[in-house]
Amino acid sequence: MSFSNPIPDIDDEIKDVNEVNQSDYTSLNGVYFAFIDVLGFKKTFDDIKISNENEIANKYRDVFNYYFSLMNVAKFMDKDKNSHCYAGQTSDSLYFYTQRPDYLMQFIKIFSHFSLYAMSKNVFFRGGIAKGTIYQKEQYQFYGDCIIGAYLLESNISKNPIVVIDKKTDEDMKKISGYEELIDTYQDRKYIKPFEFLDKKMF
Repeated sequence: MSFSNPIPDIDDEIKDVNEVNQSDYTSLNGVYFAFIDVLGFKKTFDDIKISNENEIANKYRDVFNYYFSLMNVAKFMDKDKNSHCYAGQTSDSLYFYTQRPDYLMQFIKIFSHFSLYAMSKNVFFRGGIAKGTIYQKEQYQFYGDCIIGAYLLESNISKNPIVVIDKKTDEDMKKISGYEELIDTYQDRKYIKPFEFLDKKMF
């Protein structure tokens, strides 16, 4: 068998690696990573009917847009460009990370408010927050043990729509004013109270 158009050599398709910025991954210690996932997202789309596909998609669009509208106007997100503080999304999972416990405190307040809005749309979140190390290339390119820890809390522990906090994070956050008012305990696990801001102002 012969090909009229031979497969090109890879050297014809890529730039000289020396011409490309080869920035490496940087180690960031003491990072608090929050991994938040929609409860039942896969089942919702497995059961979806063509007639209400747009309605369901728009519901999630509104919820995700609201999360980022809150994060974009949060003052702490612009205060310190070198704080390695970032909020993002991949599929139905939202995430946030920072090295500063006071910024994490502000995130917890924002998430508590956001979660109430999501529940009003019949969208429920569960998740985990863990402390550890991130190896970061760009703000949206990273890996590390705190990400794994937060994911495992979400997938293995947070069976209900709650956000569980690991022991390292909890110990640090106890030093932050107002933190313990937002936290409850279930089976020796700390989690964010889901309805704490139902009748309160966020700040």
